[in-house]
Amino acid sequence: MKDHPARERWRQVGSDAPREEYFRLLREAVVEFYLADPTNPYQQSGRSSGAQRWEETRRVFVRAIHRSGDFLDVGCANGLLLDTLIAWAAEEGFLLRPHGLDLVPELVELARQRFPGREDCFAVANAFYWTHKRQYDFVRTNLEYVPESDWIPFLRCQYAAVAPGGRLIVGHYRNPDERWVDVAAVVERAGFAVSGRADAPISIAWIDAQEIAAYHPLAADCFRTWPRQKT
Repeated sequence: MKDHPARERWRQVGSDAPREEYFRLLREAVVEFYLADPTNPYQQSGRSSGAQRWEETRRVFVRAIHRSGDFLDVGCANGLLLDTLIAWAAEEGFLLRPHGLDLVPELVELARQRFPGREDCFAVANAFYWTHKRQYDFVRTNLEYVPESDWIPFLRCQYAAVAPGGRLIVGHYRNPDERWVDVAAVVERAGFAVSGRADAPISIAWIDAQEIAAYHPLAADCFRTWPRQKT
C-alpha cells in the first residue's frame, strides 16, 4: 500500500468516522488507484492483475442472473464489469442492457465511451444519496460504498430500485489482509430473505424482489424520504 496512501487512509478509517469523511476518503482512494494507469482497464475497474484474475473474481455474479433485462451496476467504474457480465450472461442465454453510476466523473466518462449510444444510461452520483427515477431488473451494489453503520438502510434503499421479479445483488470486495464479511448475514439483518449466495472467490448474496418495492415494508421509507439530504 506504500504506492497508494489514499487507499490506505480509507482502509484505516474508523467505524465511527463521520459519513462525509468516509465518502471523501473513498473518493480519493478510488481516484488514486483506478486512474493511475490509463492503459490498464482492469485497474480502472478496481483490479490490476489482468483478465484471468478478473474472470476468477467477477464471473461469480452471473450466478445471480436469472432473466434478461436492465442491469444497473452501482459503482460501475469504467464499465468493464458490465461489459464482461453482458458477455458471460449471453453465454447463458440472457440479454443484459447496461446502466451504471459512479461517484467519480472520469470513470463514468470511460463507461460512457465503452457503451456508445447508451451514454444517457450512466450517471455521476454517490450511491448513498442517489435518487432512482426508474427500476431495474438487476441492481448490483457493494457494502463498502458506505460506512458500516449505514449498511442496513443502504440495502433497503438499493432494493427500492429493483423491479418486481428482479434481483438486488450485493457484494463485498476485500484484500487478503482484510476481514471477510458474510454478505448474506448482512442481508438477513436488513430483514430480507436471501435467495442465493456465493462465498468464494468473493462474498455475494442476492434478494428476489417479489413485490412492488414501494409497498415493501422495508423499502417504503425510501420512497417517502428521497431525495435524501446530506447529513
